[in-house]
Amino acid sequence: MGLSLRAGRSTGPLPRDPWPQWSYGGFRLFRRGLAAHVGIDLPRMQGFGGDTAWTSVSSPLRHLLNHPDDAGEISADQARELAPVLHDALNALAAEDVDGLLWGPDSHNGRAGRDLVALLTLCGAEGLPVIFV
Repeated sequence: MGLSLRAGRSTGPLPRDPWPQWSYGGFRLFRRGLAAHVGIDLPRMQGFGGDTAWTSVSSPLRHLLNHPDDAGEISADQARELAPVLHDALNALAAEDVDGLLWGPDSHNGRAGRDLVALLTLCGAEGLPVIFV
């Protein structure tokens, strides 16, 4: 059981569509690492046990970080805003990951993260939402 993200096509996903997937625990760690990279302390944020409002966060990563794991969507506009920021964050995290186990290109976060950037880029270009399933 886990989390998958899909292009919100009325006909369903196409075979060429990127298909990022994580376990729920893995996605929690993925988001925690992204948040820490941009200076967000997730445990202090609303929805993660804290009181800090998400309106205080200017990074487009907020669209991914402040989102339920198992339902809902990221709009096409949010996907366009999020894709380049996530791409840059993943590259920076991979460069900092000395052994490459957590963020390197062959790690699960590296592969699924690249798939997510590709999905966000596709959905932004085609005007489709990204669906959490």
